Amino acid sequence: MKRKSVFNLSKILVFALLPYLSVSVINGSERILLNYRPDSEVYLTAVLSCQISPDYELQTVEAQAVIARSNLFRKFAEEENRLDVLREMGKSIKNQWKWWISDEIYEDAVENTEGKVLLVDGKLNLVPYHEISGGTTRDGETVFGSSEYQYLKSVDSSADKNSPDYFSSTYISERQLPKELEIKERDSAGYVLSLQADDKILEGEMFALGMGLPSSNFSIQKTGSKVRFLCRGKGHGLGFSQYGGNELAKDGSLWEEILEEYFPEMEISTYDRNDLL
Repeated sequence: MKRKSVFNLSKILVFALLPYLSVSVINGSERILLNYRPDSEVYLTAVLSCQISPDYELQTVEAQAVIARSNLFRKFAEEENRLDVLREMGKSIKNQWKWWISDEIYEDAVENTEGKVLLVDGKLNLVPYHEISGGTTRDGETVFGSSEYQYLKSVDSSADKNSPDYFSSTYISERQLPKELEIKERDSAGYVLSLQADDKILEGEMFALGMGLPSSNFSIQKTGSKVRFLCRGKGHGLGFSQYGGNELAKDGSLWEEILEEYFPEMEISTYDRNDLL
């Protein structure tokens, strides 16, 4: 029987950095930055625990582990200073950070997918994910306005419509909004690309984030002194839908099959961490 692992993140950091602390004493902190090469597998368990619920199927968490590894390796490849990557990663998840991780599903997911990443033409690219789509994921080229992201294809994820969190309403006082607010353009998945706000044009995703809406796939309805935003899904709608992927896992799909469903233009490969050094 496998012993259930309990991770204390402070210990992970201490043991990971211990060899470099002695270097700092002898040669100074600058030498640390030159010599430090963190093993991403050590951190993935902690990162994963902040990205996806342990209540999901193992195959779903494994798919998320490959996504997390792909994004982390990409950042390591792009940044000379690995510590800067870890600091930035810590900032982005600090509100969710757990000092104790008692769910072994995260460790299992990282171990079962060791070294596996998603590539585009042999290269590491952005691999986005979200909680619940609007029923169809979004087209990357449309969202970013660049052919660089054409590998992110819109795919069916209609199982998301069965989520109890698929619909949500947010009420905002009229006084907090422009006098005239109208949706001007949506993408093929139903997400708002732009709005007319008095004499200004607002970008849909930024508006949703600024207003605290769970999704930019929304409709607008005035109700007395407030405006109701009826949203579909949770998150930006690009790439992997965790809820939709979990429904595939429940039906028996392996993590490889789940990722192939959501990223048909990407290939699963084993990435040599030595390539990052």
